[in-house]
Amino acid sequence: METNRAFIRCAKWVFYLTFLVIFMGTFVRTTHSGMGCPDWPRCFGKWIPPMNAGQLPPDYEKYLSRQDIDHTFNAAHTWTEYVNRLCGLALGIMIVVLIVWAAVKYFHTNKKSVFYWSLLLFLLFLSEALLGWALVASNLNVWTLTAHMLPALLMAASCVVIIFLMENKDKILDSRLALFLWIALVALLVQIFMGTQVRSEVDIVSKQFNYMQREIWLQHVGTFLQVHEIFAWIAALCCFIVVGKSFTHHALQRRAVIILILVLAEVLLGLIMTQMRMPMFAQPLHLLFSSILVVTVFSQLLRVK
Repeated sequence: METNRAFIRCAKWVFYLTFLVIFMGTFVRTTHSGMGCPDWPRCFGKWIPPMNAGQLPPDYEKYLSRQDIDHTFNAAHTWTEYVNRLCGLALGIMIVVLIVWAAVKYFHTNKKSVFYWSLLLFLLFLSEALLGWALVASNLNVWTLTAHMLPALLMAASCVVIIFLMENKDKILDSRLALFLWIALVALLVQIFMGTQVRSEVDIVSKQFNYMQREIWLQHVGTFLQVHEIFAWIAALCCFIVVGKSFTHHALQRRAVIILILVLAEVLLGLIMTQMRMPMFAQPLHLLFSSILVVTVFSQLLRVK
């Protein structure tokens, strides 16, 4: 039993690190630091990037010429991207530990599915790393940026499944709640997809303005923003219904409170971005909370049948 608890703790650390990587990814994107390291997996041809322009390699011009924002060396952008990569490396190491542990302890037991979900988690991480390389190679193509989000969400969801299988808790019978959870989950996924399209349009607009005049970017975004705002209230309503119905079951109340807090935080951040002209701090939090929200609703769904 102690081994099982330790394995669950390891899976939870992978879960937390996944969201740290999601947050760092969107922070990199918000600060336009994605090409701070214009090569991959190294940074300016080095495993440890330069701290200042004097530490650049002799052929540094071939790296700077690939950037569309920093035509001179920007240490802040470089180290923001480098820390993001270090977080990804830490996540990869933890996933390797998890899959080896699952193979040794659970592959030949009645919990063999834990190994297969750990294997899926590892494959998703590899696809995320491959997309990271493609991002740099494509000079931050907006569609590659959008695709970069999906494996991260699936990784978090896989962690939730692994923890659920290990804890082996009884499911709660409530078919109507299960139905509303499915509706809320689909609505949130659609909302996240639309949000990534809005973010892609913002990327295009910001580039047109040379990453200046941030306060007017949303004025030049297309109709996706209006659709995103309207559908946000539909998704929020679905979540409110889920919260209300979850409170009738004691075992689901704690997660219901988390869902409620996340929905309110998302609504508030959405209003801040549209009414306060998209302050920089709100963007990474908006994406982080939406990611946690969709995975939390999925986690709630696993407990209900």
